[in-house]
Amino acid sequence: MAKLDVTDEQLGVIQTALEHYARIGIGQFNFITEHPTFDNFLYNELKNEDGETDWTKYHQIMTKVETALTYPRNLLINDMSMPGHGSWGVLHPDVDESCRIAFDIMQVIRHARWKINPNKNYETVDSSVHFTSKGSEKAKVEL
Repeated sequence: MAKLDVTDEQLGVIQTALEHYARIGIGQFNFITEHPTFDNFLYNELKNEDGETDWTKYHQIMTKVETALTYPRNLLINDMSMPGHGSWGVLHPDVDESCRIAFDIMQVIRHARWKINPNKNYETVDSSVHFTSKGSEKAKVEL
């Protein structure tokens, strides 16, 4: 079994990358707006003279991007009726297995980080892991 030693920051990047990969693979193209490059850029770019972000402009831009991404996503899944925030589920038969594997590894990382959090909440999604791919139970994270 392969082993990868990374810093906590690197593990966070891996977790985020896996989440983006899985979400794009199930058709959640709008999730690109949450990529830190674009999120941080707009947050800083839209600051006024007082140093406050113009949240109205921020959300207008994000809504335009999300709307614009609906058409290409619908072309790729051959379903022009899928609404903007719609998507296939991770268990949808047309979703590539690699998306389920990415989703499961992301869950394992998220759960490991939850376990060491002194302020953990037992009602959040990171409090448990629900595997979607065969063999994913072998994924382990040691913090």
